[in-house]
Order: sequence, then structure tokens, then C-alpha cells
Amino acid sequence: MTNIQQFNFAKYQPTEAIEKENRAGWIDYGDNNLYPQYLINLYHNSPIHNALVNSISFMIAGKGTDTILDNALDGIAFDLKLQGQFVAEIIWSLDGTRVAQINHLPFENCRLAYDKECEEVNGIWYSYDWSNTRSKKGKPYFIPLFDPSCAKEYPRQVIYDHSMCAGSMYYAKPDYYGSLNYIELSYQMGMYHVNNIMNGLFPSFIINFLNGIPQKEEREQIRREWEARLSGASNAGKFLMTFNEDPARAPQIEPFPISDADKQYQFLSEETAKQIMIGHRITSPLLFGIRDNGGFGSNKDEMVVALDIFNHQVIQPYQRLITDVFTPIIGDIEIALNSPFEIVETALPTESIVIDTPVDQPTTTDVTAEVKVSDVTYNGAQIASAIDIVSKVKEGILTQEQAIVFLVQFLQVDVEVAIKKKK
Repeated sequence: MTNIQQFNFAKYQPTEAIEKENRAGWIDYGDNNLYPQYLINLYHNSPIHNALVNSISFMIAGKGTDTILDNALDGIAFDLKLQGQFVAEIIWSLDGTRVAQINHLPFENCRLAYDKECEEVNGIWYSYDWSNTRSKKGKPYFIPLFDPSCAKEYPRQVIYDHSMCAGSMYYAKPDYYGSLNYIELSYQMGMYHVNNIMNGLFPSFIINFLNGIPQKEEREQIRREWEARLSGASNAGKFLMTFNEDPARAPQIEPFPISDADKQYQFLSEETAKQIMIGHRITSPLLFGIRDNGGFGSNKDEMVVALDIFNHQVIQPYQRLITDVFTPIIGDIEIALNSPFEIVETALPTESIVIDTPVDQPTTTDVTAEVKVSDVTYNGAQIASAIDIVSKVKEGILTQEQAIVFLVQFLQVDVEVAIKKKK
């Protein structure tokens, strides 16, 4: 008689953005009131999600506004993208007649304050540690909402605003909310592969106990113990040791290979990247240095159109939200676009990337030297890094689009120098 015991391996439970009124006066957000921290954890552990959040938030902040908002703009743009909402601190002048300073408050430290009598949000509660609000560091304190009529009484106030808010009573959701499962999958895939490598790529296995059929209670106990050890991505490739007095009664362990595992992993990786980009509303992966097809045929036209659409449908709506909020407070403001490619004045690459370096200039080994190229001055370190990037393109390690992004965004090389259309 054969008895088969069913194993219930790890089951994915999506982290829900639960909203609940707390008796202390704020609105709890997520399980244990830590949903913003959950989004930050995914941001840190999903490579493609991390890169997209960084790039898009930089594009939202653009070239700044030349106002007192600039000190907070990068943080506001980042929270608006990552969390779908932001909190800005307004500091009034001593006489309460003007706004003296605008600061960004990290949204993960903020929870909306709710006045039960008025049945409305009247400010935020701020804590450095929402996981332990009873500690000295984590004790929340209240900051009222922006109200010019109370500027002298409350010289420190806050503005809370958000993007789309469908299906929520208080807190908004980020625009990539629909792809959270795939972002979580990206995180778990990374954990799985690292743990698998650390354990020597040990295969999955079937365990057959050869010492009879225990009673139901004992079988359940054995099942729970083995299940606890074999569940989850962090246990990938692990094996167990058993100790038995009688070798004939030892459990029989047989490898359980996965058919076409390489194809499954490749499919999951490609599908995950695709769905994450859809969640972020990416019009073309090429804008972020990601190539899904070979060749250089029509990349120029694709990137020009894709960037124009992305700016109009994603970046500018975020920028309008920010300017609409702060214009009544500090006057007319405009956030200038700052994208990797100037689609009006500069031609995008077709075949080659070159750095125009005169032969009589100092060599790249002199990192303190400076070279003037097209009326723009670059130091030796920038040139050395740029030449290394160009060599990576020639070797096929980087695509042209990836190289341009590195040159422009990270080395601060002028676009006209980084990109040269082959004549």
C-alpha cells in the first residue's frame, strides 16, 4: 500500500494596501501600517523596476524651476513616481506673510491625520519609525495641512497631493500598481537564482520514507517539518541531512529535474521585464537602453516618436500636477523637460558614437587635465570613462543607446558630443 502525503509549498499572498482608521488619529496604510516601506523594499530589490523609477523621477524633476521649490523637487518627483503621492513641508516667514522655504518629507514617514468630528484629513502624522511608534525615535508628531490664514499660529504646515486615486478612500496608488505581482516576481527570481548558486545548483528532489506508513498525526507532523524547510525562493537548491540508526530505514531521496528549466527561466525573465515596463507605461524600451530586437534599422524614428509620446502622456502630466499645486503658493512656475535626447535640435544615432578629442590635447591618463570640445570643457576622468564606454560599444557589450544614456546622464557629457550622426 502506498500513501502519498500532499505538500503545500509556499503560496504567494499579495501585500494589500489596506486603509484603516487608527484610534491614535491617523489612517493606517497597509499591513502593520507599513505599505510605503513595502514599495521601497520592492524598489531596492527589483533591478528593472529600480532603474525605471530612478529614470522617470529624474525626468519628472527635469531641469528645475529656479524657485524655492527646487530644494524639494527631486524628492517630490521621486515619491510621486514610487508612492503615487507626496508630502511637502511649507515653512512660513516669521511675520506669516510669505512662504520662506519648501522641504520634501519622505512619504514613508508620513500618515494622513483624520479628524473624526469634521470627517476630513487635517494634516499628517510624521514618524521616523512606523514599525515602533512607542520608541522615542518612532513617536509620531502632528503637522497641520497648508492654511495661509493660520500661518502665524502654525508656521510649519504640509501639502499632500497624489496622482490617480481610483479605488482608494485616502491614499493613492502608484501608476505601476497593476504590475506589482511581476515586480515581486522579479525580486523572488533574483533571490531564487542567488540561493541556487550558493547551494551548488542542487536540484529539486522527491523524498520517499521507507520505514512504513505512520499514523495520520505523525504524517502531518513530518509534512509540516519538511514543508517549512522546502518552501520559498530563499530555500532554492537546499538539501537536508537525516540521521538513522538503521540504514535500511533511511529516507530515499531522488532528484526531481525540471524539464526545460532554462526556457522557463528565460520566459519568466522576458515576460517579467515586459510586464513591468507596461506597468510603468514605457512607450519604447530603447529610451532606457533596453533592446528587444537586433539591428539598428529604424531606431531613430522609433525613439523620437516614443520619447515624444512618453513626455506627453507620462512626464508632463506629473509635472502639471506639481506646478498646479505650487503655483498658487509661490507664483507661476514651469518645470523644463530634461530628457536624454533633444529630439528637436539633435539627431539621434544611426551607426556610430564618437568623442571628438583633438590629437594635441592631454592624454586620458592625466585625470586632472581638461579638454575643450565644442565649447564645452571635460576633465580627463570624464574622457577616460567616455572612451571606455565607446570601446564597450565596439566590442558589442553595450548598445549605442545604452552608451548614450551613460555618457549624457552619468558622465554629464554634452548631447552633441556624445552623439554624432554618420555623414
